[in-house]
Amino acid sequence: MAKQQTMTRRSFLRATSLASVGIALAACAPVPAGAPAAGSTAAAAPAAGKTQIRFHARIGSQEDALYDMQMPKFMEANPNIEVVKESFPGAEYNAKISTMLAGGTLGDVCWSALGGATIQFATSQGSVAPIDDLVASENVDLKQWYEGCLKGITVNGKLMGLPFKSHPGLAVVYYNQTAIEAAGKEVPKAGWTQEQQVELAKALTTADGKQFGYLPSEKGTQAITFLYDLFQTHKVAPKPDQMVGSDTDMWASGALGMYQGGTSISVFGKTIGDKFKWMVAPNPIGPGGVGGSDYEVDAQCVTTATKNPTEAFKWVQYLTSKDSGIQLGLIGGTVGGRPDVYGAPELLKFPFRVVFKEIMDNAQASRITANWRQSEAETALLQLTQPLWAGNEKPTPAFLDSVTSQIQDILDKPKP
Repeated sequence: MAKQQTMTRRSFLRATSLASVGIALAACAPVPAGAPAAGSTAAAAPAAGKTQIRFHARIGSQEDALYDMQMPKFMEANPNIEVVKESFPGAEYNAKISTMLAGGTLGDVCWSALGGATIQFATSQGSVAPIDDLVASENVDLKQWYEGCLKGITVNGKLMGLPFKSHPGLAVVYYNQTAIEAAGKEVPKAGWTQEQQVELAKALTTADGKQFGYLPSEKGTQAITFLYDLFQTHKVAPKPDQMVGSDTDMWASGALGMYQGGTSISVFGKTIGDKFKWMVAPNPIGPGGVGGSDYEVDAQCVTTATKNPTEAFKWVQYLTSKDSGIQLGLIGGTVGGRPDVYGAPELLKFPFRVVFKEIMDNAQASRITANWRQSEAETALLQLTQPLWAGNEKPTPAFLDSVTSQIQDILDKPKP
């Protein structure tokens, strides 16, 4: 295991968070020749006879690898279009888009997402444009993408982009098959129950505190009680002071028997290497009869500022194509929001992606707060429930009523 260190409060909240668009990887590939440096809004003049499309991208190692792969191919196929990528860190991305919109320097295409109601905010702000007319004029078959993904990025009845990446929420349980076999237990299978999950987690938790049975995410009153029991009653989940590094550090080191996450966690298979065998299963079936999953979507959008919507939309289509979606999977991590991507033979040769496909094919509708203050509500919920995981509070009616009241105050606010 890695050298033990005290986990920050923020890192522990992340380990039990509701965030679902996947892990934002900060490493950035080199900027393509001719493109401005990361964070720059000054674009070079386009080559003679070419239409320049300025593309605002969120920095991420998987995404950047794809962009650097696809941009030359797109421009070769469309010699009259020049794409210039301008990349911004995820933490700064929304502010950068807002600043450029206000300053009249917004480009032509931008990344957005359902997570945190980002695309809803962008719609309200006026930075992204509906694409319904472009879809119709270009005869785009929307059946290429999961219907649930399209509905997730439809705002006020208007389609605001095309699905770029998508996964079925935090609906995947990663498990250490080597540890399960050593404990003499059977690996999880589709349809397993929360009771079976608890029993397996107990078997995978060692008395010396070097391995914990399960690290979950959190949601809902009944779920909060269930999660509290995992931390405090069954003692199969690490408390904040028992964390060693980050949640993904613990998973990759073998300190967790099971770990709940999204499809992006699969990239840590490269870190695990041959330390242990791992595989995935759907979430266990809860009291409501489902395991819990919903469409999480990243989108590529045409901006309201573009003077070349047709050319901008061509780039959006290219980034959300079957080829781009498959390449995302081959690079590693979350793939495109299309049935032909989730079912692509090139990806299904990886056994864990067979399970991903089954979960995605049965995902539920996306759910966000009605007033679009998703990030605000999530952040507050994470902070307010922290005392439960630390063992300083119990999920009593009074405690949960207090949390509910404070979250309701946020939900009662007007849309931003």
